Amino acid sequence: MEVSSAMVEYLIALQDALGGIYGELSRPQLRLMMKLRGSAPTVSELAERLHISSPGVTQMIDKLQARGFVTRYSPEKDQRIVRVTITEVGSDTLRRSLLLFAQRVDEVMTLLSAEQRETLETLLKTLFDDWHGKKMTD
Repeated sequence: MEVSSAMVEYLIALQDALGGIYGELSRPQLRLMMKLRGSAPTVSELAERLHISSPGVTQMIDKLQARGFVTRYSPEKDQRIVRVTITEVGSDTLRRSLLLFAQRVDEVMTLLSAEQRETLETLLKTLFDDWHGKKMTD
């Protein structure tokens, strides 16, 4: 079953509606910082998780590191590997940015009834739980 062109257009429009700056983070930076919660991935792992190129991730990390939001380190066992972690300042920034993002989502969702919001949340959870499970087994 193919996705309709209308569905594609609606999803792009939703991305546009949620784009922008949230406190000190752009939406792409917000996405990257969320991937750092509770883990210390490599640049390659981040690129894969974000579906963007390693050079693109490196540029974002450079900017975030210059602002003190992330740091890079190499494990003692293998100096060739570089991992990225979120700093305490970065965690605080991420928390504030997520609150602002939630406010923007809430603005968009005010167009829906409570029942529609609940249905949408259920559908999104089903979609991403199933998709994540499928990716884990691929």
